[in-house]
Amino acid sequence: MNITSETVRSELIRMDALMNDLATDEIAQAPDRIYRSHLVHLNRLAETPVPDEMVEQLISDQSLAPLVRRMARVRRLIGSKLEVQSAEAVTSHPDPWSRIKAFTYYPNYLSLARMECEGGHLKPGDRVIFLGSGPLPLSLICLSKEYGVQGVGIEQDRQIAALSRKVIQQLGLAHLVNILHGDHFLLPLKEACALIMVGADAVPKKDIFYHLARICPSGQMISYRIYEKGLRRLLDDQSTFELPREFAERARIRPEPPVNNTCVFAVRDGQR
Repeated sequence: MNITSETVRSELIRMDALMNDLATDEIAQAPDRIYRSHLVHLNRLAETPVPDEMVEQLISDQSLAPLVRRMARVRRLIGSKLEVQSAEAVTSHPDPWSRIKAFTYYPNYLSLARMECEGGHLKPGDRVIFLGSGPLPLSLICLSKEYGVQGVGIEQDRQIAALSRKVIQQLGLAHLVNILHGDHFLLPLKEACALIMVGADAVPKKDIFYHLARICPSGQMISYRIYEKGLRRLLDDQSTFELPREFAERARIRPEPPVNNTCVFAVRDGQR
């Protein structure tokens, strides 16, 4: 099939019509077959190989911007529901580590942890803060298990934060990972940290980064993840933003399969 920008545009409009009526409470109560089918379609579209020029053309199409924001919101809601289910499966499993390692994206998170350690120059005993850690904080789990990094996860939903703590306890990592209920306004914490990680689902990015620019000391390193290639970049409404001028980008570690995210590292520049 010949994929054109108009083909993608028509598919986005069609899927938006299907998903636009899904409110937060409806996704929470919807049968698996409904929301999973939407996620499957979205993922298939995201994986469709297209030229970078086409993606740029679609991103610049302002008529698509509201549609993409709506779809990104629904995608985050569905992803959160699936992650809650996975977290609950871990807490109820007699061997929680075997359940974690059977998780489809566990190898991706192992690779992402390696990328964070490389770009953040992390070593055993270092502390990281993860904004938007979610119910199944796999980044913190992999960093602590594989590299001995201490972690603080910050999650704004109280129930999800409680579930996340239960996961950490079940895995025997409570001595390395602590989960706090709150948002970016909890920062700064009393304890120094080597790296502040901004999760993919931590929104709104602009507000978060401007707060970090205000409270971070000179030399503080932060990281965040984006999609740089293909339709994933279009479908992630948080991938296109500018860092505040107080931050200077230091490195980009681009993905190798099966990972799709680029890890971006920046430092609070005391000269700005």
